[in-house]
Amino acid sequence: MSLSSMAAATALAVSAVTPSPPSLLPDLGNDGYQVAAYDLTYDVNPSTTLSPGTARIAAVADRRLSEFRLDYAGGAVGKVRVDGRDAAFHLDKEKLVVDPVAAVRGAFSVTVDFTADRAAKVPSQVDDTAGWANGPDGGFAWFGQPDRAHLFFPCNDAVDDKAYFTYHVTVPKGWTVAANGSLVARNDTKSASTFTYASAHPFAPQLAQLAVGKFTMVTGTGPNGLPLRSAVPDPVAAKPMLDQLPSFLDWLQQRIGRRFPFETVGLLGADHAVQQTDALETQTLPVFRAGALAEPQEAPVVVHELTHQWFGDSVGVADWHDIWLSEGFAIYFDSLYSAEHGGPSLADEFRWSYETLDPTARAQGITPGNPTRPDLMFPLGRGTGSLVVYALRQKVGDQTFRRIIDAYLDRYRDGSATSADFIRVATSVGGQDLGPFLHDWLYGVTTPPMPGHPDWTPKPSTPGGALPAPAPRPGS
Repeated sequence: MSLSSMAAATALAVSAVTPSPPSLLPDLGNDGYQVAAYDLTYDVNPSTTLSPGTARIAAVADRRLSEFRLDYAGGAVGKVRVDGRDAAFHLDKEKLVVDPVAAVRGAFSVTVDFTADRAAKVPSQVDDTAGWANGPDGGFAWFGQPDRAHLFFPCNDAVDDKAYFTYHVTVPKGWTVAANGSLVARNDTKSASTFTYASAHPFAPQLAQLAVGKFTMVTGTGPNGLPLRSAVPDPVAAKPMLDQLPSFLDWLQQRIGRRFPFETVGLLGADHAVQQTDALETQTLPVFRAGALAEPQEAPVVVHELTHQWFGDSVGVADWHDIWLSEGFAIYFDSLYSAEHGGPSLADEFRWSYETLDPTARAQGITPGNPTRPDLMFPLGRGTGSLVVYALRQKVGDQTFRRIIDAYLDRYRDGSATSADFIRVATSVGGQDLGPFLHDWLYGVTTPPMPGHPDWTPKPSTPGGALPAPAPRPGS
């Protein structure tokens, strides 16, 4: 069969076997436009939870819109302008509904004056503890994944709508701002400082990070001259992880086979109340509990969040059903790191996962490629999703595995991908039809045999059994 014929056959096979399930978070995101850039201005006073802000949004409408919506909750809106003209608006639950003077089509701009409330909480189907991570001194960090970014600013809170970000944040003298991207300006007066950060690569709102605290900025140089900049409350306590950051990045570049995908990277240590998610892969500035950066045993967690910079950030997921493409690879590489640094072997780690995972969900059609419920998507992505990655590595061998992920990361860099996209890449690079193999692992109602390990025995399926409660997420 010719390569073109194989590609066509693969496309047909993928479309035939890949389901199109309903959205896991149908209230997130908005149709009719894509955001190109956010420019966010905040005036932060740590003594109050209220922060006046302005969001300037550049977007492109794919059709004529006489009305459009942004996601926003937990704060007040004072004024909205569309293409420089005042627009009517109202808040409807977690939507900011905008009625411009003239319908928009093609490129348009929106400016929203708002006041964010860092005490605000709204219900989540996934993680009620996410959102504003407030410290005891009035500092804070953001945990926006998966459905909290619109607590921080008006946005199109869709997982596949990537945009460039710029931040202008004014804080009282003595306070420091950290955010995604690079610090491009700092202006100091006698009483305040204004920090300006800008991203060189786009990302989805759930990966946005803005933190204010009594931080020390720790800079350095990583592999290939990569600028490093971390923000931590106590650089002496965080020294165990900060010192290892270059070696973590070097190890990942060697194992993944590609250079770090962004312009800078660092670790953010946040003092905040305990949450389900104690770490998050916010782009170029993954956030951790400040205390965790002092604990050597937390190294695999740091590697996990750094892995996400390639898997989940540089190549995002196009739909929450595809979260295994982010979490599965992060678990695989943090397990590999642990195995190479005194932990259980990779085979022992994944054998335990393979033989102990409860198959009840699979028997009911709840699989890593089709979680069916928002509260199950992260447990499945991290658990069975990482087994998909390990199984693929076992089937094709290390060299072909690396070629597959290299092609995948190259093709979808700064974009988003689906499970079907990954299957197409794997089949094209692997020189064999990996579609049925990956389909069985992603959507099959029984646990497939593990390549290379005929002695591994999965638990038998129990149709009709009760689903286990989702496990807390130690990291994301």
